[in-house]
Amino acid sequence: MRQGSLSTRHLTELPSRQPLTMFAAIGLAGLTLNHVWPQSPRVWFGAMIAMAIAWVLAWLVVTPGRSDTAGSRTRSQIRLQSRFRTVCWFGFFLFAFAGRHALDEWQYASATIREILTYEEEPTVMVAVVDEPVRLQRDALENTVARTSGLDGARGNKTVASDVQYQTRLIVRVLTMRRGTRQVPFTGRVMVMVDAEREDLRPGDPVELYGRIAAIPPPSNPGETDQRIAARRQNIHARMRVGSADQVQLLRGDEVTKGALPWDNALQRWLADRAASARDTILKQIEPSQRGLALALTLGQRDFLDRPTNERLLVTGTAHLLSVSGLHLGIIVLLTGAVAGLLRLPIAGSVTLIVIVMLFYVAITGARPPVTRAAILMSTVILARLLARPHHPLNSLSLAAIILMLWMPAEIFGIGVQLSFLAVATLLMCGRPFSSALTPAAETIRVEERFDELAQQSHAAWRRLLSFCLSWTGRVLWYSGAVTLMALPLVWSQFHVVSPISVIVNVMLSPLMALALSAGVMTILLGWWLPSLAWIPGGVCGKLLSIMQWMINSAAGLPGGHFWLPSPPTFWIVIFYLGLIAWAAIRPMVTSQGIRRRMIEASLLVSWIGIAYGLATNSADLPDQTLEATFVDVGHGTATILRPNEREVWLYDCGWMGNANATSRNIEDALWALGATHIDGIFLSHADTDHFNALPGLAKRFSIGVIVVPPGFFDGDGFALAQASETIRRHRIPVLEVHRGERVRHAGPSWLDRVTVLHPPEERIEGNDNANSLVLRINSGNRVLLLPGDLEPPGTAVLTNTPRPPPGGVMMAPHHGSLQMDAEAVLRWARPLETIVSGGRRAAKPEVTEMLSAAGGGVHVTSREGAIRVRMGAEGALQIHAFSEQPW
Repeated sequence: MRQGSLSTRHLTELPSRQPLTMFAAIGLAGLTLNHVWPQSPRVWFGAMIAMAIAWVLAWLVVTPGRSDTAGSRTRSQIRLQSRFRTVCWFGFFLFAFAGRHALDEWQYASATIREILTYEEEPTVMVAVVDEPVRLQRDALENTVARTSGLDGARGNKTVASDVQYQTRLIVRVLTMRRGTRQVPFTGRVMVMVDAEREDLRPGDPVELYGRIAAIPPPSNPGETDQRIAARRQNIHARMRVGSADQVQLLRGDEVTKGALPWDNALQRWLADRAASARDTILKQIEPSQRGLALALTLGQRDFLDRPTNERLLVTGTAHLLSVSGLHLGIIVLLTGAVAGLLRLPIAGSVTLIVIVMLFYVAITGARPPVTRAAILMSTVILARLLARPHHPLNSLSLAAIILMLWMPAEIFGIGVQLSFLAVATLLMCGRPFSSALTPAAETIRVEERFDELAQQSHAAWRRLLSFCLSWTGRVLWYSGAVTLMALPLVWSQFHVVSPISVIVNVMLSPLMALALSAGVMTILLGWWLPSLAWIPGGVCGKLLSIMQWMINSAAGLPGGHFWLPSPPTFWIVIFYLGLIAWAAIRPMVTSQGIRRRMIEASLLVSWIGIAYGLATNSADLPDQTLEATFVDVGHGTATILRPNEREVWLYDCGWMGNANATSRNIEDALWALGATHIDGIFLSHADTDHFNALPGLAKRFSIGVIVVPPGFFDGDGFALAQASETIRRHRIPVLEVHRGERVRHAGPSWLDRVTVLHPPEERIEGNDNANSLVLRINSGNRVLLLPGDLEPPGTAVLTNTPRPPPGGVMMAPHHGSLQMDAEAVLRWARPLETIVSGGRRAAKPEVTEMLSAAGGGVHVTSREGAIRVRMGAEGALQIHAFSEQPW
């Protein structure tokens, strides 16, 4: 009982011992309140005034006691009034943070550019001011083509490292935009992607841009991330594409409307120059294969990493090691402290040097929230030690959170910021137990630990070293495991991956990361002051990064090292963290100690994970005897998800044009939204890359039962086809060839009995792969679903000479609704009631709809309506839903 009473007292004293922690919790609650229940700033500021008035009134009515009985009543009243005033204070600050978030939302919504833009790109001329440092990034399409051409033995091309292409990312503040024949003033911020290098631009530069602009579109597929949310956090209102460097014209100050430019921020421009110089030094001194990792590690510029590398970092749980954060800043501070010690600087001089270096590093890395948080935390610790004042780490962390919430209230809802604060809080709690200094038992354990330390000093040197290594390894594994478990729900929810291997990999990579970061920073400094010697630390940094990359690649390939899964529902994530807070509060009061308490914690955690897995993989509802076909919006390509029942998931094609990295992002999102972890089979219509190039990505994330292809599918050449063949071989996926008149073989009754192969014949016809596309007819009641791939002449004539299907069904338009591929002949033969076009912007042209609707049927285009879901019931019922109109 003594343990429980002490713990209860500790909780009641928490506001006085850690006031900033309570204040940060109130602030977070205020931001969340307006995030969930948005109101105008006036409402919240009015509520603040009401709370202030209530507090004053409660303070004025306090009266002293007059007798024992009356005094007892008065003391009770005073306690009640004191609590009421506390509630008023809490309410005041709660509404203050809610008002701050509401004000930030109002400022974002007041941008006038939002009033005129649509989701369709339109050409324009814009005059704007560069608002943030310029960022270069790899051109994914150009660099993948360059990389893969060297792997295509049939063509014999070679990859040249100097062929790497870059794009420029600008964040600009709009001044005017062309409307008709004149420039009209507007407000707002736009992200501009330039398909060329324009690293000469700096914050504050006025520019004239020629390109195509559009509002940021909503998701077009189920499960897809809403890009508008990330844009909102960055205060970006639109996106613009610029085709070449000469379409970005740098203007003189007097060419811009007077008063439009802000005051010249010389410091910001100087810091941008330093950041660009640091980037150029890394690009010059580090070998090409490691430049992306080096820039991510030292400067936080992840734009140079290709998608496969980013994916391997994600599945191994090591992405934070190569994202500038508090860990990196801590290493920089330790190095600076070591230099100050070598120079024998006094305490004031050391602190000054550390603060200057810390602020400089924060500036050149772009003042990202994790680095800013770490800088505030370390500044608080340094100041407390300089003034010889006690401090609590959680209090310092809470101060960083408060400043960030006031400075950038929208950022607190970003996954990066949440994971950053969660990881640091976990480490602080692991290193400093919640009530370790408050109980006699804990104090007794601490005394025994001191005796153990004294006893170990009498041991042999090798034994002390071994003991230290084992102790350090156990401690860092505990820290790594704790952070991994605490971050598990958020990572699982946002990235669909669970990575047990991350616990070990992070421990193995941390020392190498510290050395590589030190070498990278030294490379930058020598590149500025002694360029002739910069190659030495640059070479060391490159070698260390090579070792790290090999370890990451090896860990990413380990079976069971990570699992791709659908996300659990949001409410279950919230329950986890609310339960975690509740358990942290009552844990000291639990009488069970040692192994029993750990067993309780492990049981709760395993139970949560088990229920989360069940909720995440629960199949989406589907009425009995209903065939569902979802045409995923992948641009110019095809990906049709077939569900004959709740248990099975099949695909007809899986790819799109421009998918140079062989990803499966839109398709995997739609599959995870269904709760799928297994694909029973994939029909590949023909060997055009825009119909199968997502197969490598899908095979990494889902188990696949069988691949069904037409004859001669793998007879061609090219990198994409070779990559698909290698994927099938590596994952040991069975391949089945089918032709007209042949059914997909299966054991026992199956929905495949309703699937008929209409094309191609057993002997390939003259023509390309399109003419030999796999055409499927799927029966559902008295309706049929026709999937013709990219069928074109002479294959069209062969198909239309076969028996006609019954009219009134649903057909996917051949060849993405192309006007040149004789789709009309297929339409006249099939007589569909509805036609689905899986295509890009060209498929949304009015001419396509007019041609496909000539027979009187309806036409639905994925690039215009988003994903399209077709449901065909056994009794002939037909339902068609467009995701853009009715998300599911």
